[in-house]
Amino acid sequence: MGLLSDPEYGSVKWVKILKKIYRPLCFLCYVGAIVWFAMLGDQDFNNETYFSENALLPGLVTNEFNGEQAANQFFKEFQDELQDKYDDTDEIPVPWFVAKMSQLHLEVYTHNFTLNYPLGQGQTYKGTNVYGILRAPRTSSLEALVVTVSFRPLSSHQKGTAAGIALMLAFAQFARSQKYWAKDIIFLVTEHEQLGMQAWLEAYHGLHSDAETFYTSLGSFFPSGSPALDLSKMAESFSWAADHKKCLNPGKLKGRSGSIQAAINLEFHTPMIKYVEVKVEGLNGQLPNLDLVNLVHRLCAKSGINRSFKNSYSWIRQRGKMDEWTSGVLTMLGMVASQVAGVPNGNHGLFHRFGIEAVTLEGRDEYDPAGVPPRVDSLSPAKFYRLGIALESILRSLNNLLERFHQSYFFYVLAATNRFISIGQYMPSLCLLCVAMLVRALALWVSIQQDDEATEVAARKRKNSDTDDSDQESADSRLNEDSEEIDESDAITKVSEGCELRHRKHKTSECEMVKDQPQPPSARTNGTHYVVMNDTNISLVNIGTNYLLVHLLGYIVMNSPTLLSAIGAIYFNEPSEVSVYYGLIAISVLLIIVTPMLLRILRKGPLHNEELTLVNILVLVELATVCLAVGMHNFSLGLVIGVVYTPLALIVGVIKKNGSPVRVLLKRIVCLILQPLCFLTLAMIVYSKILFPEESFLEMAGRGRDAAMQATMFSVVDSLIYGNWLFNVATSLLLPTWIIFWQILCNTED
Repeated sequence: MGLLSDPEYGSVKWVKILKKIYRPLCFLCYVGAIVWFAMLGDQDFNNETYFSENALLPGLVTNEFNGEQAANQFFKEFQDELQDKYDDTDEIPVPWFVAKMSQLHLEVYTHNFTLNYPLGQGQTYKGTNVYGILRAPRTSSLEALVVTVSFRPLSSHQKGTAAGIALMLAFAQFARSQKYWAKDIIFLVTEHEQLGMQAWLEAYHGLHSDAETFYTSLGSFFPSGSPALDLSKMAESFSWAADHKKCLNPGKLKGRSGSIQAAINLEFHTPMIKYVEVKVEGLNGQLPNLDLVNLVHRLCAKSGINRSFKNSYSWIRQRGKMDEWTSGVLTMLGMVASQVAGVPNGNHGLFHRFGIEAVTLEGRDEYDPAGVPPRVDSLSPAKFYRLGIALESILRSLNNLLERFHQSYFFYVLAATNRFISIGQYMPSLCLLCVAMLVRALALWVSIQQDDEATEVAARKRKNSDTDDSDQESADSRLNEDSEEIDESDAITKVSEGCELRHRKHKTSECEMVKDQPQPPSARTNGTHYVVMNDTNISLVNIGTNYLLVHLLGYIVMNSPTLLSAIGAIYFNEPSEVSVYYGLIAISVLLIIVTPMLLRILRKGPLHNEELTLVNILVLVELATVCLAVGMHNFSLGLVIGVVYTPLALIVGVIKKNGSPVRVLLKRIVCLILQPLCFLTLAMIVYSKILFPEESFLEMAGRGRDAAMQATMFSVVDSLIYGNWLFNVATSLLLPTWIIFWQILCNTED
């Protein structure tokens, strides 16, 4: 900043070059970021997976699993139990699970939890988890492994998990007689999918409903119960003002084991599958240690089970480099799409926040709703025996661990089942997007600095003529005047001329010369300019106030769904998803109309180019910082934010009085399209058109609106219950940034 604030900066060569090439340079950075990411799909630019933790010793044991017959028997009994007693209900068969686990001589416990729906009017949901603990014969329950299955009733729209439950019970029966276990094994059946898993994990780690849990509110600067800061006391009469932290009551566990080292979640709906899909994405884009992912793939292959990840299928060999690159890029994009929403694609995703490495194994067949991979018909099916062998191999490798997973990678992108890209390879693509915005900000910064070259040349010429006139006048009328007064007169004349030229060039405020005050020695010796401004063009107070108000609006929007849901239910008798969605639309319209006026309301005088440009610089720096900060934790979300909003950041600029109205209109249209809620709705409409091309425009628009409505509601609920960041980032970071861009485009310099 010292260099950029130097009055001689205009003569620096790189500054002149930057003013000329910053536009193509920003464009090249944007294109380069996309090209860099696409190049990572090629095998020459990614790496083959390997084991960093040698203690796993994968595949070095003789498999002994022989529970295929028991698994088939458990599967049949469980199906009969559901059809006979639970055909018309969604309740979990707790007595059956307790009886079976007790027969296997496990320590059996039940766990009850309650959800007070945060956006409902007193709605409460209850659930029960069942778990059994196999104590390790060689240790004193200091560490544990978890095998978990989610219970899905017959009426569920998702695939059932009966085969996964049968495999888990059969493996528990097999593992009970083995003496080599150095870690406890917890066999867990959860109700209500991820809700039951979240409640069990919070209860296991002692996080009760009144405790400060991880991310369990939409956002609060002050903890609940703080004196003079507990805002909920101000609105105790309103049911919607309840504390968000108490929406999930995890209850208490009657029995527990030691520190959980790893977890395997099973999702098998049939005893005979074609291949296994390995799911790794967790909450807010968190990923398990790459060693665990590599372990699962390697041991599934050793057990004769075909596996896949996104668009990568282990049984297909690509014919050429182009096919390999295409498959790699599609696999990477699939992983990015899964991580953007921040929603776990399995119960395993909730373990990561507690420092527990976990993955999900989902069984798929040739008629799977997720899609039909190529040449799946030719695959030999895998039955309970192979699945049990793979599960035994994985757990015995994890049993060898002497410490937690700490080697290998926690930040990576998979290009295939056996290829990965590390953080050092994919981060340059995000950094290039941020560089484009920062270069644009730097170019704007040097543009508002006053160029003194012309002023200095004119002042030098004026000085020569003024010196001659001053000498003549001194000889005629002031022969005895001190030479120091002449120097002061010369300095003041030079400053006056500089101010006059600067005022004429930039049409800025007037410069007032203070002749009576003594000048510093440096001013007398080297002619330094001293100017006192009566009226400055840039008011940092106004800019800071506007920034504070805009981000405060974003914080209010982030905490508005509870109020919107209550208003919709009380006054319009509408469900929460409708109330929240249309309430956010109304707030967005209000912000579009009102926020452009803030700059002029806060400004007493006219808006100048320098002030608007400084606002533009600050928002560019903020957006680049947001992309980097978010991308360091969830690379996919940071990348998508950068790809979508960098073009907007590059085209937004101060609107001149004589600017093209068509160009300004196009910029405003682009800005409105990229408003977060509008962009989500349009994206859902386009996606609906891709899935249902035969529908009319109105049907497509209605389907897209409903999808956007549900997506908004899910993001709010996930933020309240699980701590998903997506809604918080969109409202508290992206929305204020977008508002400032909109302010710049809707105000013309005076």
